[in-house]
Order: sequence, then structure tokens, then C-alpha cells
Amino acid sequence: MTVSTLDIVRYSLLFAHIVGLSAIIGSYILQMPWKRNFDFLPLVIGAIVAIITGCGLIATREVGGLGVDQLKMIVKLGLALVVGALSMIGLLRSRRLGRADADDSGLKPLLLGAGMIAMANVIVALFWR
Repeated sequence: MTVSTLDIVRYSLLFAHIVGLSAIIGSYILQMPWKRNFDFLPLVIGAIVAIITGCGLIATREVGGLGVDQLKMIVKLGLALVVGALSMIGLLRSRRLGRADADDSGLKPLLLGAGMIAMANVIVALFWR
């Protein structure tokens, strides 16, 4: 059995994609009990990695002649962009509040939204056939 270069690229992208999602969901789960001092940087980095590798996965499937459900990919990209936006807003607000030495407990809904939407994206990936 031989593995093509395209397969190696696709599986490498898939691995990185899962790591990106893990950064988002793991950070979300870790921080949910917290009341303040949220760290949105892992969510932002995870969202960037997930978006870039997701687009790469679509490209490798297209190049390899494998089918791509365009509607599913649009939904997944939309969810990933929302996660990225919520994470980036959380990061920027957190830094601004940190400079002012202010309470960041009001940012928890951004963390909740990013984590829940990321998990919804995983559900779409697994169950949309």
C-alpha cells in the first residue's frame, strides 16, 4: 500500500485542524468554572489554525478528486468565523480591561459562545452526511 503526497498533506492538515479545535474547546472547558481573568489567546490561535487548515482540507479534497459537500463547508466555515470573531473580541476586550485594571467577568458570555459554537461545529462535522 502506497500513500500519496496529497494524502500525507491531507492527513497532516486534519491533524492540525483537530489540534486547533482542541485548543478552542480545551481552553473553553478549562476556563468555564472561572469567574474572571479569562485567557482568549488560545481560542484565537485555535480558531485561526482551524480556519486555515479547514480551507486546506477542502482544497486537498478538491485536488484529489474527492467530493466536497459545499453547503456543509459553508456552514462549518461560518461557524468557525463566528468562533474566531467572538474569540478576537474577547481577547481585545480582555486586554483593554487588563490595562485599566478592570473586572473582566462580563466576558464570560464570549467564552461560552465561542466554546459552544466550536462544539456545534464538531457536531456538524461528525453527523452531517
